[in-house]
Amino acid sequence: MIRSVRKYLLYFSGLFFLGLGIAGYILPGLPGTIFLIISASCFVRSNDRMYRWVTEHRIFGKLIKNYLETGSMPLRAKVISVFFIWVFTAVSLWVPEYNYLFKIPIVSLAIIGTWYILSRTSSTGSGGND
Repeated sequence: MIRSVRKYLLYFSGLFFLGLGIAGYILPGLPGTIFLIISASCFVRSNDRMYRWVTEHRIFGKLIKNYLETGSMPLRAKVISVFFIWVFTAVSLWVPEYNYLFKIPIVSLAIIGTWYILSRTSSTGSGGND
């Protein structure tokens, strides 16, 4: 019983993140690939058909499958990601109403995100739309 509940929770979580991921490919400012990776991770434990659909999709499947199997990212995606991390961090720091209780965690998360992205190996291929 617990396994079936867990399976359904993972399936519905996968659908939720799939929706966010697809929206991220359409809406500017919303990342798509990370939500598709989370979606595929949920589906691999709950629904093989949906996992195959995400990882074999003609637009984003190759990127998702490559990341899940190797942990690598296309160089273009790494450059774009790090660039936008620091653009939005700078915009957040520029708001004068926020004090250091806000700014220190923002810079810390930007550093952690940058370190994580740069620690991934670079692969060849398209960086996707985000």
